[in-house]
Amino acid sequence: MTNRKQYYFLFFFLILQIILLHSTGCQKEINYEGGDSTLKKDSILPILPPVKGFPVCSSCRVSDDLLLSKWNFKTGNSFLCGDVDKAGAGIDAEKKAFTFFGPSACSLDTGLVMTVYLPITLEEDRFNITTTKAAFFYYDHHATKDILISQPATLFSVTIQSFIYATGIATGTFKGTVFKPNGDMVFIDEGKFKIKLR
Repeated sequence: MTNRKQYYFLFFFLILQIILLHSTGCQKEINYEGGDSTLKKDSILPILPPVKGFPVCSSCRVSDDLLLSKWNFKTGNSFLCGDVDKAGAGIDAEKKAFTFFGPSACSLDTGLVMTVYLPITLEEDRFNITTTKAAFFYYDHHATKDILISQPATLFSVTIQSFIYATGIATGTFKGTVFKPNGDMVFIDEGKFKIKLR
């Protein structure tokens, strides 16, 4: 049984890598290289300029309630959202790490991938678990580099507000410093997700 759990864990992360490398959808040119002098301040995180150049997306509204299998976040004046892929939310065999991913509501060529490593297991109902061991990627299938990516040396935090063991539903928030392909730092704020971990 132990070998089976190891194979499951390896298979899960292998599939994640394949999905990140696989190009699907329609190609859409969008310029994400801009920047401006507007600053955003957080009491813990550094002052960083917002990402300029994300298109306005009428499908993403800050006022909407967060539904199951959805994610969203803000950066500067942009609000991005999307779905979690049907096969895109999984937990490792030890129940201490999970990954979810899915396309943006604005473009199937872009989307979010997050992997979160927790300090405790999700073997029972849990509330208000915060970790800084997380990887954030906002990808573009047609680019050689991700649009935004977190780095281990900078602060990026995820909080599981609630995990209900009976349903497998995790509701959480995230925020932190991420990087554009040119190395510029930007700030992700008010990130939210609601996923069913299988």
